[in-house]
Amino acid sequence: MTGRGEPVLIAEGLTKHFRMSSGFLNRRPSLVRAVDDVSLEIGTTETLALVGESGSGKTTTARLILRLIEPTAGRVLFQGQDVHALRGMPLRRFRKDVQVIFQDPRAALNPRRTVFEILRDPLLLHGLASQSEVRSIVAEILERVGLSPAYRYLDRYPREFSGGQLQRICVARAISLQPRLVVADEPVSALDVSVRAQILQLMQSLQQDSGLAYLFITHDLAVVRAIAHQVAVMYLGKIVESGPVESIFTDPLHPYTRALLSVTPVPNPRRARERDRIILHGEIPSPANPPSGCRFHTRCPFVMDACRTQEPNLRLLSEGHQVACHLIKG
Repeated sequence: MTGRGEPVLIAEGLTKHFRMSSGFLNRRPSLVRAVDDVSLEIGTTETLALVGESGSGKTTTARLILRLIEPTAGRVLFQGQDVHALRGMPLRRFRKDVQVIFQDPRAALNPRRTVFEILRDPLLLHGLASQSEVRSIVAEILERVGLSPAYRYLDRYPREFSGGQLQRICVARAISLQPRLVVADEPVSALDVSVRAQILQLMQSLQQDSGLAYLFITHDLAVVRAIAHQVAVMYLGKIVESGPVESIFTDPLHPYTRALLSVTPVPNPRRARERDRIILHGEIPSPANPPSGCRFHTRCPFVMDACRTQEPNLRLLSEGHQVACHLIKG
């Protein structure tokens, strides 16, 4: 694995609240606290995995980082520049330098355009290729992502490809502009297990060759240990634990992290039988009405009185390892 290097992206106190109508009879809008005071840092050539159940705020955090939505509070610094203050050419450069890989490759690609057209247009738009050389450049990019020989794929449409091939095309589109950061939102969850491994290996190889940084969003901890350097565990809009991947996996501190890890599939049946499983009961609460105190206390098997009334702060306990939990002393 690569080292952290200098931060390519820093998120400070990101907060996003949505106002939503409560219905026809009750006209008072409700406040949906999708993301609350989230701070993240991604080093150059580093992969940060943002982990949590559906509804925890992972995708909203990614949309804030990508500047697809504006924050209620906080800021995002990309290479030292405030992303939400960018205008004109600096914003255009940011759009080139930060790319995204979506969960569903079939929905992410225009079904009416060939692979060549899909990859050609961004290159021409950002001036990275001329009309005379763009076809050969697109072919080289397809070769890099394992679609070889490229001439077999250039003039075909998305409907002619398997799910794994389509995701390789999405990866090709993401790296074609030579970005510094790629936001990958559940990039392998829609793929078969064997294809997942191939895409993860491809992403790691591209990271080593091109010096990419990844924000890797997932609910599946089984893939995190293989690809991530850092892990941030998110629950109901809050970061509850973060740290180096080995520290999180070998010494998880927050009950939510321990619960997620306890149900992660392991290849050794004996180890699976021997480990203590923590089963979470009930659904994740609504961000429109989050619990008081610790947001996890309604599902936590170790809840104390303080958890119901006092919100724990994210505290640094060891090198890079932070946790927000009243149970953990230090």
